[in-house]
Amino acid sequence: MLTLPLQSPDDFEGWRAGAKQALAQGLSSADVLFQVDGGEDDLFGEPPAATPSTPTVATTTPTVPKAFIDLARNVVCHSDSERFALLYRLLLRLQSERSLMAQPSDPDVWRASRLAKEIRRDAHKMKAFVRFRKTGETVEFGTGSTREQFVAWFEPTHNIVRHTSGFFMRRFTGMDWSILTPRGCAHWDGKALTFSPAVDKSQAPADDALEDYWRTYYASIFNPARLKTQAMQSEMPKKYWKNLPEAALIPDLIKSARERENMMVESEPTAPNPALMRNREMPVPTDGFIHELPPQAPLNDLGSLNDMLKNCRACPLWQPATQTVCGAGTQRASIMLVGEQPGDNEDLQGQAFIGPAGKILEAAFEEVGIDRADTWLTNAVKHFKFEPRGKRRIHQNPSVGEIDHCSWWLQRELALVQPRVVVALGASAVRGLTGKTHKLGDLRGNATPLASLMKKGRELPLELSGLGGNGANDTGVQLVATYHPSYILRVPNEQARADARTALLDGLRLAKELAA
Repeated sequence: MLTLPLQSPDDFEGWRAGAKQALAQGLSSADVLFQVDGGEDDLFGEPPAATPSTPTVATTTPTVPKAFIDLARNVVCHSDSERFALLYRLLLRLQSERSLMAQPSDPDVWRASRLAKEIRRDAHKMKAFVRFRKTGETVEFGTGSTREQFVAWFEPTHNIVRHTSGFFMRRFTGMDWSILTPRGCAHWDGKALTFSPAVDKSQAPADDALEDYWRTYYASIFNPARLKTQAMQSEMPKKYWKNLPEAALIPDLIKSARERENMMVESEPTAPNPALMRNREMPVPTDGFIHELPPQAPLNDLGSLNDMLKNCRACPLWQPATQTVCGAGTQRASIMLVGEQPGDNEDLQGQAFIGPAGKILEAAFEEVGIDRADTWLTNAVKHFKFEPRGKRRIHQNPSVGEIDHCSWWLQRELALVQPRVVVALGASAVRGLTGKTHKLGDLRGNATPLASLMKKGRELPLELSGLGGNGANDTGVQLVATYHPSYILRVPNEQARADARTALLDGLRLAKELAA
């Protein structure tokens, strides 16, 4: 019998290398034993032999369908002691039964599929029920930025820590974290994902202050009218409750559900927001676009403009959005910043640049020495464009038509603010300001007279250009183009991310100098 060592219970690469070796020697599944270092044997009761037995099956270079590789990556994470032997048996059979993976009723295929399904469910539970506790903060050398440190304790059923950790790395890139489990630990420091041996629960931190906020949030979103106890316990088995801060509330919430439901039925309905209702009662053009812009009202201040803007239906984006997100800041600001469109947080709260990108911009302001209160912040598009995916709303770039329709409002903001410098954060902002598509790279790093970039016929109405100060038709109004802060969040390469942040800072410094 050939004994093949594996470094860990979920060692897929080790299993694959060993399986190729055994297959090359023509060994049957009965002649191969996969053994995890310092632990479990694949088959109980069969001690390893000093030398492999005589080959019983002839073979060539193994070939398998991609479906088998995907299946095997999941199955090796299972705690079933015979998982490696099962996979080797399937590998052996696939050399002569090419359509084996297309036969779900085959006993080996069925069993492997069941194990893989259990892994997917266990990974889903880990993604849903890991709860991080804050343990401290560190200051990054060189950048001076602060990274928070979090630790979580979780008890998976199978060996899924390595398999699932990539999700947490992508989801919580901006913080340092460790996930401790009795089956191994995962760690992320903002640069590399590493793994360490299993620990017990005594290594996990105690409750932190943030858990009170989490419990308050959980209690506030609990809907007694939709309570289904059996379904809840199916999706949130009691085995996980001991590690969930909100679980202590569940018995009392269930107990009071009927009384709260009756109170909801008896209470008066909540009146809808009048402004939103007026918006939705307006007629919708058949193609979704308004081809005649609203008649120009007296524009004495930005407050009046924003009141008009809240009822805008010039393009279809108003329909799924929560509300219009207007610009904000100082009316006669010397620096005006224009982004692409509101994000998810901005759409919900009705304020520009308050989400993750807004935090990047705030940090850049502080480093450069710009007071946000002295600027005017707005977007080229005033409604959040998104694609719903389950419970999430995924940002979508606005189309050229949507940007151009919204530019009517942006021109009037320019006329009222009359800035010395306009900072365009991204290509969509440049398009909204000029009416033309420009390459961001051609503009970045320099200041350009705004009027020289504007599409012919795109100049502001004459009655708006003589309001005093630097009118937006004045060649003295400079455009500084740079990266949008959200680009810094999206770019995966660390060096490219640092370069983009430097470009943003340089653009803001240039704007500050020109506005002085």
